[in-house]
Amino acid sequence: MDIDEDQVWNGIASVAAIGAVMATRPVVERVWKLAFRREAPGNPASKDVSWSEALLWALFTGALIGVIRLLAQRTAAAGWAKVRGDYPHALATTRP
Repeated sequence: MDIDEDQVWNGIASVAAIGAVMATRPVVERVWKLAFRREAPGNPASKDVSWSEALLWALFTGALIGVIRLLAQRTAAAGWAKVRGDYPHALATTRP
């Protein structure tokens, strides 16, 4: 069974994204504290957290995690290009 380039790239991109997302919670909490001058909600689903704060937390973390995931995947793609001489085939097009 041959593993093609797209499968290898998908594995590398997934590992990069998962690793980045797992490392983000402390960063997200620190940025939250700087932006809102209060501790981040430990569990936004708790009854002790208001709906507005829980929704703001969801939007805030979603946006930051999306940016961090993108940075990780683009960094992985740049590393791939450095080793292989070109970007992964899966990134050759900008539209599906």
